[in-house]
Amino acid sequence: MISTMNRHAATALMLAACSLSASADQPQKQTPDQRPNIVVIVTDDHSYQTLGTCEKDSPMPYPNFRKLANEGMVFDRSYCANSLCGPSRACILTGRHSHMNGFVFNGQRPLDGSQPTYPKMLQKAGYQTGLFGKWHLESDPTGFDTWEIFPGQGSYYNPDFISLKSDGKRQTKRFPGYATDVVTDKSIQWLENRDKNKPFLLVVGHKAPHRAWCPALRHLGKVDTSSMTPPANFHDDYANRPEFLKKNQQTVANHMAIYSDLKVLKDQVPEEMRKSIVSPGYGWDLGELNRMTPEEKKTWTDYYAKRTKSLVDGMKSGKLKDPKAFAEWKWHAYMEDYLGCLLSVDDSIGRLMEYLDKEGIAKDTLVIYCGDQGFYMGEHGMYDKRWIFEESLRMPLIMRWPGKIPAGIRNNTMVQNIDYAPTIVSAAGADTPENMNTFQGVSLLPTAFTGKTPDNWRDAIYYCFYENPGEHNAPRHDGIRMDRYTLSYIWTSGEWMLFDMKKDPMQMKNVIDDPAYKTTVEQLKKRYHELRKTYKVPENSPGGKGTPIPKFDASW
Repeated sequence: MISTMNRHAATALMLAACSLSASADQPQKQTPDQRPNIVVIVTDDHSYQTLGTCEKDSPMPYPNFRKLANEGMVFDRSYCANSLCGPSRACILTGRHSHMNGFVFNGQRPLDGSQPTYPKMLQKAGYQTGLFGKWHLESDPTGFDTWEIFPGQGSYYNPDFISLKSDGKRQTKRFPGYATDVVTDKSIQWLENRDKNKPFLLVVGHKAPHRAWCPALRHLGKVDTSSMTPPANFHDDYANRPEFLKKNQQTVANHMAIYSDLKVLKDQVPEEMRKSIVSPGYGWDLGELNRMTPEEKKTWTDYYAKRTKSLVDGMKSGKLKDPKAFAEWKWHAYMEDYLGCLLSVDDSIGRLMEYLDKEGIAKDTLVIYCGDQGFYMGEHGMYDKRWIFEESLRMPLIMRWPGKIPAGIRNNTMVQNIDYAPTIVSAAGADTPENMNTFQGVSLLPTAFTGKTPDNWRDAIYYCFYENPGEHNAPRHDGIRMDRYTLSYIWTSGEWMLFDMKKDPMQMKNVIDDPAYKTTVEQLKKRYHELRKTYKVPENSPGGKGTPIPKFDASW
C-alpha cells in the first residue's frame, strides 16, 4: 500500500512515469459483422487520484484496473465540461456542452431525448444497444433496445431498477444484492442473450463510488488507511483566492454527515457527545440501512461499531477534540469507504473482461472506462466536485481495443468528455457528416491509435458550472484549462482566478493580479472569449447569482 496521498500535487508528472506492460494477444474469434463491439463503463465520482492503473495513481492495488490499463491506453489529461453527475453524463451522451444539450444541472429539467446521441446513431447503424445501471437524466433513455436504470441516484443495497414492460409502461422492481454486482449481472445476462451475429453497444452505469460511499459487505475491512496521510493542502485556509471559496459547503471538516457519510452509529454515541461531533445541518441518518435484510444490517452494524468506538474513545481521551485531528479522523473514514466502493468496481471490470475473453470477442471490442467527473480526496479540505480545480475538472479515461490501440501507453493529449461520443461513433463506422456535425467534441481515435497528440489539436478546453443556488454552494463559473494555466471567472461573485499549474500544481495561489502575469492574463482572457464564441456559449451564460439559467437552444 502506498504510504501517503500527499503526492497529488505532482500527479501529472508521476502518472507519466507509470510503467504499463502490454499483455500478449490471445487468439480471438471474429464476429460475422466486422464492426467492433463497444463497451462503455461509467462510474460515479471516481477520482483520477485513485484510478488504480499503477502505484502512482492509487493508494491501494486494484488488479483489474491495472490489467485494463496494461492492455489499453490511459488518458492522463481527460477533462469534464461540467463537473456534476447528470450534466457530465449528458455531455458524454451527446458530445456537446451543457448549454447545447440543455442539461445544465441536476433536477432542472429532463434531458431532451429527441436530440442526437451516440446510442441512437449506433442503433440506427444496426447495433444492438443495452444500458444498465445509473442514468440520472430524468427522462427515459432513448437509443437503447433494452434498458434498466436506477431511479435517480440509485441505491447501493438491494437496488431498484426501472424498465419498460411489454406494453411500454414503466415498472420498478427491487433486486437483491449489491448495486455494482447486480448491474454487472444484468449486463452479462444481456450479452449472453444478444444476437451474436451483430455488433453491440453496452453501457454499464455504476453508482459507486458516489456519496455516501457504501462498500459491498464483503469488502468491509478490506481497506487499511493507517499508512495514508491527507493531501498537503487538506487544511487549506483559502488565503490569496476568491472570498467565495470560504463559503463553499463541501469540506471534510464541516460538511460531512457524521451518521450517513461516515457511518457512525448514533445509538452507540453518548447523548452528551452527539452535539459536539455533528456539524449543524449534517446529522441525517443513512437511508441505505432501511434497504438491508436483518442479516445484512447485523454485518453492517457489527463492523461500523468499531469505527464508532474509535470516535467515542478519541473524544473521551481528548485525542480528537482538536478540530484538525477530528477532521483527519473523518478523512480516514471517508477514504476507507470510498476506496472500498472501488473494490466492487474492480471486481466488475474483471468479470466483464473475463466474459469478453471467454466469448473470444475481446479483440473485436472497444472498451471505454471513465468516471463522470473528478472528485476531491481531501484536496483543499474538500470532497465532492463542481469547482474548476484540477481534482474536480480532471476525470479518469481508459480505452482498450487490442490490435488497434497500443497497449500500456500513457497519453498526455488534452481531451474532454465531449470527445467520447464522436470517438464511439467513429469507431463504429457511423461517422457520417450528418452524425459528426452534431458534435462539439472530436474523435479521439487519431490520438488513441498512436498515443501522440495530432497536429493542430486543441490548445485549451472550456468548462462551465451552473448550479448556484444549489447543493454545496459552489458558484456559477466558467473558464479554460490550457497546458500550463487554469483561468476561470466566478459569475456568482464577479471574481477571476488564475493558476500557474507549472509553478503551483496544487492551485494555492491566485496570480490574476500579479503584475508578472499581466500579459499572460490578457492572452488567456482573449482565448477564453474565443472559446466561448467557438462553442456558441450565450452571452449571459452561466449568469450571476439570481440570473435565470439560459433556456435550452437546440441549434446544433
